[in-house]
Amino acid sequence: MRISSLTLGQVSTNCYFIESDQHTLIVDPASDSDLIFKKLNQINKPVKAILLTHAHFDHIAALDDVLAKYDVPVYMHKSEFDFLTDVNKNGSAAFKQYGLPSITSNAQPKSLEEGEFNIDDFKFNILHTPGHSPGSLTYVFDEFAVVGDTLFNQGIGRTDLYKGDYETLVDSILDKIFELDDDLPLFPGHGEYTTVADEQLNPFLHG
Repeated sequence: MRISSLTLGQVSTNCYFIESDQHTLIVDPASDSDLIFKKLNQINKPVKAILLTHAHFDHIAALDDVLAKYDVPVYMHKSEFDFLTDVNKNGSAAFKQYGLPSITSNAQPKSLEEGEFNIDDFKFNILHTPGHSPGSLTYVFDEFAVVGDTLFNQGIGRTDLYKGDYETLVDSILDKIFELDDDLPLFPGHGEYTTVADEQLNPFLHG
């Protein structure tokens, strides 16, 4: 399994591309669909699905463009289905003052729950890691995990957007992400990758 990324959009959101020998998964088609298509052309493996770590605007801005080109299922947590069409819930309304357009999606997603999951030759474990948003998910593969905006390299996700909660976020990190192997690479929604071991002294977790 191989992972690569593009950093896209006005808030530098990571869009990930996970490759098996035969296929590709897209995680969080954040923005700039032309760059996503160029990357997929370079990978040159059929796209099997789109995974969303959560449905904030900066993780879904290119979703409809990608779906128009690749007729594949979209997977996410059911508690955020309505984020796709509600600019107040997905956060884009809060950034209107900075010139950001209203961002919504017409996707018809499929629901994911915590536990093991297969998509063709991809096998991974799903952790429900709320706090940054109510439906935040972490995708754990054998070689790495994609943690969305739950945990950053020496940071954590913001909790001032709709249904964000600091205590819930810290519990998700300590009780679920920190139970992963210490040296497992963790790929966040923004910034560089980290590991559980590197985040043991994360200042946002220790007051």
